Amino acid sequence: MSSKTTISAYRCARQLMALTLAGLLIPAAQMNLSAQEPPPQGAYSPLEAVQLDQLVAPIALYPDALVAQILTASTYPDQIGEASNWYEANKGLPRAERANIVNGMNWDPSVKAVTAFPAILNNLARNTAWASQLGNAYYNQPADVMNAVQAMRFQAQQSGTLVSTPQQRVYAENGEIMIAPVNPALVYVPYYNPWGIWGPLFVAYPGYYLFPPPPGLVLGLGIGFGVGIGIGLFAHYGWGWGAWGANWHGGGVFYHHGAYFSHSATVFNHGHFGGYNRGVFEHAGRGVPGGFHAAATRANFGHAEAARAGAAHAAAEHGAASHAAASHAAAGHAAPGAHAAAGAHAASAGHAAPASHAAAPSHAPAAHAAAAKPATAGHASGGKAAPAAHAAAHGEGGGHKK
Repeated sequence: MSSKTTISAYRCARQLMALTLAGLLIPAAQMNLSAQEPPPQGAYSPLEAVQLDQLVAPIALYPDALVAQILTASTYPDQIGEASNWYEANKGLPRAERANIVNGMNWDPSVKAVTAFPAILNNLARNTAWASQLGNAYYNQPADVMNAVQAMRFQAQQSGTLVSTPQQRVYAENGEIMIAPVNPALVYVPYYNPWGIWGPLFVAYPGYYLFPPPPGLVLGLGIGFGVGIGIGLFAHYGWGWGAWGANWHGGGVFYHHGAYFSHSATVFNHGHFGGYNRGVFEHAGRGVPGGFHAAATRANFGHAEAARAGAAHAAAEHGAASHAAASHAAAGHAAPGAHAAAGAHAASAGHAAPASHAAAPSHAPAAHAAAAKPATAGHASGGKAAPAAHAAAHGEGGGHKK
């Protein structure tokens, strides 16, 4: 055999061996890569605008601070269930005694605040699947969720359904639709059918139980109000009425005028708040009403400037409402049960996350709320509301129990 033939055969053997090794190694590499790509079982799947509209519809037309408290409380489904069971066992106690006991519970401030509205607490506990999904959506897509609420309000206002009433004030500020109680000392939670108020094509959330309206309630244009709830009783607790606000611009909620983050360990992606913000309302598409402009953008989310701007607005709103509540109480107009809004709280050091700590992914607040500690006396209660889930939430017995 010539030397040229020997060299040629050697080269062919090397090439054949290289191809064989490549065929063995490439699948192995692909297997290792694919093993890292799939998300863990039960991981959060980001929602589109249509899905978020459906999810927030039951609470979108509530006063701003009610929305803020619901969103936070919904990230604690276990605590909601515990609080609901506790209330059912103790609903015969006077409201003042119940509030004092709740103050000592090891619950998040938002869950404590929900107990001021028994029918709302009942609704969150009854519609567990919806409430849990709402909590997961808010924790993972807070800016998208806040925009969804504004989008639903925008549509309701455009149709003439969402208007100011003797119970609540609807007004626009910086392009955002705001809702607040007319009387800061008295809260009326609106009742409406979320699956009918936005038209016959709006699909109900699967399995959602819609509580019937309180007896004698007349819906009018689709939104009705039952008995108002006096909030002065809860004013001196740190988790009370005036502590909460909605950060429509930055995409999140405020607690004592600082950005507030849920510390729930049951939400998907715990420790990565806002990690799935997608900006689904920042462009035209299904579920985004024509002419709507998103206030909470991905560019704003997590920026200290956005949080400070929102906190300043919340502080101004709270200050105006506090003055109104104090004047109302001074004039001798008490809420039902003689609970006028007076002697509310000032934020103590342990209650609020500083405004500079915006709602950013992977960041917890610098100071988590000390839920059980009452704050020092200061501002009168008002302007910001306690939480709500969609139910006939009016007075002690305004909603229908399970």
